[in-house]
Amino acid sequence: MDRRTFARQALLGAAFFGNPLSQSSDKEHSAGEEVLSFKPLFNGKDLSGFKDVNTSADTWWVEEGILKCTGQPIGVMRTEKMYQNFILDIEWRHMEPGGNSGVFVWADGKPYKDQPYPKGMEVQMLDVQWAEINDRPIEYVHGHLFPAMNLEGTIPDNPSEIEGRSYALENRVNGTGEWNRYIVVCVDGTLKLAVNGKFVNGIRSTKRKKGYICPESEGSEVHFRKIDIMELPGGVISKEQTAPLAD
Repeated sequence: MDRRTFARQALLGAAFFGNPLSQSSDKEHSAGEEVLSFKPLFNGKDLSGFKDVNTSADTWWVEEGILKCTGQPIGVMRTEKMYQNFILDIEWRHMEPGGNSGVFVWADGKPYKDQPYPKGMEVQMLDVQWAEINDRPIEYVHGHLFPAMNLEGTIPDNPSEIEGRSYALENRVNGTGEWNRYIVVCVDGTLKLAVNGKFVNGIRSTKRKKGYICPESEGSEVHFRKIDIMELPGGVISKEQTAPLAD
């Protein structure tokens, strides 16, 4: 499936989340198709569009078109602007067995209290050997979705043993050093995750619908080959459902 076909299908699916596109006229659809397109968050050259939050100048670098992260120190960088409704198309791989990373969406632009991570929703990216190395259930590595740093009010599609988390229904993550593709659809507080070509997880946040996008550094080397975004029309949102504006 090419990306244009995927985008069309994703937008049709978004209509079931309450996207007002489904109520538009044919003329409005045509105008919308001209505007709705994927654009790179990561340009393949440098860190333009991102700001460091609490890592270091040596944590992130670009080499041969790939965004690389040492994993040290633990923390995040963030997008320059906030996003509300959007689709992310991300390709990532872990370079070490048991690697841990992820991307936060609808997140604060600074760490939560004395923690290294921001409050928001996390889309987890774990190496397939993480569960064995850490003596945890194998379903942990399939693409967990969960509220981070005391974010309340989440409704998981597939409740896990940890309250508020949603686990993926199928293991589709490739092994160490192999590329994985996540499609992350975020509409009106609902987050859906496709792993390597199939939607396998979902979660809803009642407390957060807009914020920063934050790639994560969490202890080991991780690479991102692509981070593209398609912004979707906004929805009804309150101030309380928007992350605080970062300095």
